[in-house]
Amino acid sequence: MEIQFGLLNIFEYIGVVSFAILGAYVAMQKRMDILGICVLAFVTACGGGILRDMVMNTGVPVHLPEQGMTVLVPVFFSSYLTILLVLLSVAFVIAIRNLFKIHFIIVIFDAVGLSIFAIDTGLKAIHMHYNFVQFLFVSVITAVGGGVIRDVLAQRVPAIFRSDIYALAAALGAVYLWFAYPHLGEQASLYSALAVVFFTRMLCVYFHVNLPVPRLRAHA
Repeated sequence: MEIQFGLLNIFEYIGVVSFAILGAYVAMQKRMDILGICVLAFVTACGGGILRDMVMNTGVPVHLPEQGMTVLVPVFFSSYLTILLVLLSVAFVIAIRNLFKIHFIIVIFDAVGLSIFAIDTGLKAIHMHYNFVQFLFVSVITAVGGGVIRDVLAQRVPAIFRSDIYALAAALGAVYLWFAYPHLGEQASLYSALAVVFFTRMLCVYFHVNLPVPRLRAHA
């Protein structure tokens, strides 16, 4: 294994913080109290992994503490460090809430979390010898699952069901990782796949590239 798990853990820390910040921001937009802000921050950061583990039947979700677990995501996610990171992210958003009035900053945090969770999970799925369907599923559901739960709790149409290039960006990067890994090696494929997801998301937002939305004809 060319990349030590320590580096992957750092990516996961960044992903948790990025998505927790997004969840806290959405909760504040909806004028939730401090409990609602913390809950939305947690489900955004951890919901994808929890949903994945429930569907894949891997036992207790990795974000819930349990001794002696062997799961897809490194052990640090089974500790209380995730909760601490979420709480610190909530405090950060509350302290500098005016910064998030700049929409592009929100998009950057979103793209960072999306790319990290999709590719990091995909790389671990390759290490565990998942087939392509399993690999693609865990990559995408980990990247977008938390956002779906967040939007449902916030009574919004989930981002992956709107016209945005969102889940498609995660899937594109994951597919690239699958085919690049045997040829480029672990390190090059990891970094290039992260770039594929991040820049696909950022460029689609910047240039307003969206999926088509069929419209119902108005009755005369």
